[in-house]
Amino acid sequence: MAEKMSGNEPEGNPKPNAYAKYSALAFQMLGTILALTYAGYKIDEWQENHIPGWTLALSLISIAASLYLFIRGALK
Repeated sequence: MAEKMSGNEPEGNPKPNAYAKYSALAFQMLGTILALTYAGYKIDEWQENHIPGWTLALSLISIAASLYLFIRGALK
């Protein structure tokens, strides 16, 4: 009646929190991109720019930042 245990995880349950980890990273990426893109849009609206330079710049920065955060979080 002795159960075979390896560490703290049951034998048939391979890391159940991996799904939660990666979905949290996806929501973090989405939040970063949306927040900075919206900030750029509002700055362009406030400055009455005809070319949305702030929106473009902050959206590209947000994509780079979210990829950095995703890679850093995925390697943990």
